Amino acid sequence: MLTKATINLICFSPDTQLFEILEKQDKAVKLGMPAGIALIVDRNDKLIGTISDGDMRRAFLKFKTYELTAQEVMNNNPIHFSDRFSYKRILEDLPKELKNKNRGSKKYLSKIILVNDKNIPTQILEYHQLWEQRVASHRHIVTLGMGYVGFTLSLVLADRGFYTTGVDIDEDKINALRNGTSYIHEKGLDELFKRQLNKNFIPSTEIPEDGDVYIISVGTPVGQIEDGKMPKPNLRALQSVAASIGKKLTRGNLVILRSTVPIGTTRDVVLPLLEKESGLKGGRDFHLSFAPERTAEGKAVKELRELPQIIGGINEESLEATAALFRDLTPTIVRVKSLEQAELSKLLNNCFRDLVFSFANQVTQVASTFNINVVETIRAANQGYPRNPIPLPSPGVGGACLTKDPYIFASVCDKIGIENTLFEKSRIINESMHSFVATRIIEALKSVNKDPKTCNILVCGLAFKGEPETGDIRHSSSIEIAHLLKPSVNRVYGHDPVTGVDDIIDQGLIPVNLSEGFDKVDVVMFLNNHRFYEKVDLQEMISKMKTTPIIFDGWNLFNPDDVLNSGKCIHMGLSSTRSSL
Repeated sequence: MLTKATINLICFSPDTQLFEILEKQDKAVKLGMPAGIALIVDRNDKLIGTISDGDMRRAFLKFKTYELTAQEVMNNNPIHFSDRFSYKRILEDLPKELKNKNRGSKKYLSKIILVNDKNIPTQILEYHQLWEQRVASHRHIVTLGMGYVGFTLSLVLADRGFYTTGVDIDEDKINALRNGTSYIHEKGLDELFKRQLNKNFIPSTEIPEDGDVYIISVGTPVGQIEDGKMPKPNLRALQSVAASIGKKLTRGNLVILRSTVPIGTTRDVVLPLLEKESGLKGGRDFHLSFAPERTAEGKAVKELRELPQIIGGINEESLEATAALFRDLTPTIVRVKSLEQAELSKLLNNCFRDLVFSFANQVTQVASTFNINVVETIRAANQGYPRNPIPLPSPGVGGACLTKDPYIFASVCDKIGIENTLFEKSRIINESMHSFVATRIIEALKSVNKDPKTCNILVCGLAFKGEPETGDIRHSSSIEIAHLLKPSVNRVYGHDPVTGVDDIIDQGLIPVNLSEGFDKVDVVMFLNNHRFYEKVDLQEMISKMKTTPIIFDGWNLFNPDDVLNSGKCIHMGLSSTRSSL
């Protein structure tokens, strides 16, 4: 597929001679451009004609020369479509366009040109590509669950030409979508949403009757820790959705589970519910697969189009039916041998990350006893050492995935009789960072003879991560630390460059702009790594704070010397404290 980034390689002005077009076409083909087509554009890059290989042959046979200009040879009435059209729309309109332009036979149409609103070429579709997409793009995709995973996937699928219905039982959420309001901050997502709403993407609270592909993307939360018991995954939402799909299921449908689940859930939980409610047999009457979501918040749109897609099916036909859907979304399909192998592959990525982060965070707790700067130490250990670089620590590991997936994996281990898992231990260590940080702040206030009950604290960076940026405060370490501090201090203010004011208020924090927030606070805490905070004027910040100000830099955003040289203050990292008082 040719995109607008490279389409200029086969664009020519009307006065270009044919031999020059042939020379440049040859070079373009070697760079991966399509053969057999030249686009003729005016001074404003608008499409005014095309020249095919057949046009050139006919011109040469007639005039016995290639010293002709493009304008003398080109077809000045080319077939083209708006790049806003879905594949379905193009297929529907194509016969009419062929008839209107006296193109009686489709066999002479090898390329289809797409143009933007200004009639500038942006893309070329191979004719065979379009018809290969006919079966897939005519299928009605129904995504169950309009949270982060389901919403982003639905819009990217819609943007690739698939007719998609996004379903959620939350009426407020669906009404917001119907009114054109996106509730998810994600780079590139708003543009997709505006482009596809009521075109290829339809939000709904009801499962439509004519679905062909059902993608389950509801959350699988874990319960709270009670009486020392390990949190267990809650599959009630998944079971409810599977039963609802079963009532709509017809022969030939495809069901894809995308939620993170314990190993065996697709076969042992979802499949029986689908079969019971539909009266159909999985693998014979309908397809079933597990295709995990693995995107990172902040770059989901990019990663949905680039990351390899792992797929496991109940049988080979289910696997290939799912591959046919995703192959136009991402360049790499990774086929695994079973549903269970695909389920395990999803757990591996997040659980491994949580585990290595817990190593760095426990080292931090040890280093703090000796007032050792753990970031400098880890960088020293990694420098020039080629094996297994140690990650840097953080005030905690947050987000919707890393905070629950290790517990899901641990529940699998518990079920098969494996105790004291690394997955559970890593969670305990990473969660302990919240109280570790909060305790250090209270002790630091007391060390400078301040009563914490009279002190005000500003927490900067409330989303669960800052890079890539997100406004998501679910399972945020910053929020957890703020909640731990609230009972011990006078006031806790909150600032985030992305998170909405209402969300900050809902967390019981006082929202402020950054400059206002520095005024008369005792402690400023930087608790996520958003690049916005790297631009803070340290002198201004310290000058506005109360006497003996404390700056806690949980993400090593600033050089400690720069902070200490900016005014009389205490600088705290995760494991070390320095003072210029």
